[in-house]
Amino acid sequence: MEYIKRAIMTNGYQIVIGMGLAVGAGLLAVIGLPKLANASSNIKEQTRWQSQAEAFQNADITGNPSTSLVAMLAENQLDATISNPFMLDLRITQDAIPSAQDLISQSKIYTREVQCLSEAVYYEARSETSAGQKAVAEVVLNRVKSKHFPNTICGVVYEGAERTTGCQFSFACDGSTSKLPHGKYWEKSRQTAEHMMMGASAPMTRRATHYHTTDVSPKWAPYLRETRQYDTHVFYRFMPRKKTRLRTVSVAP
Repeated sequence: MEYIKRAIMTNGYQIVIGMGLAVGAGLLAVIGLPKLANASSNIKEQTRWQSQAEAFQNADITGNPSTSLVAMLAENQLDATISNPFMLDLRITQDAIPSAQDLISQSKIYTREVQCLSEAVYYEARSETSAGQKAVAEVVLNRVKSKHFPNTICGVVYEGAERTTGCQFSFACDGSTSKLPHGKYWEKSRQTAEHMMMGASAPMTRRATHYHTTDVSPKWAPYLRETRQYDTHVFYRFMPRKKTRLRTVSVAP
């Protein structure tokens, strides 16, 4: 009788252990296999990307791309079908993040543009009030935005300096620049230029693109619309014209 009880208990234990193993195997299949499949998919994807990158690197793209792979990578830089999060992040940010060389180049351009605008403020309005200096700087910036003038600050300020017909800003041609800017007026001019380039001032001149001092009466003034006056400068902008080409005139004769 005792032997039968032991046999029943042993069989019961074996049944319980067997059921536990079956449940464990089931859980492994439900939880583990998808993870294994996902890992395998990531490995395949990384392998595919590596092979495509190598093919692109070794391809000759100096002429017409010889394969659709090269054409696609040359156009998109990255395979558009890649779903790996790291590669997606790289694709999104690679164009948004400038290189060190780009940053240095942009810094040099900005420094030069500040210098040109500072010189315009200094030579044209260094004895003016802050409002008068800002107004002069705004004319330069308005010209940069206008299709009738160069699209850089330095281009606007020194337009005509290379020609014998005269400059748009008189100081660029009348010898004023032979005396280098200095002192508190130069510091104030630089501060004004930086202030205006950052867009930290509300519009002041009503889109003016020209001005002259109050002690002169240039021939072009009647052909433009007067907008404002600050200190000793009177400001103008182009009048609306139909079927008439706008004539470029000097800012300050």
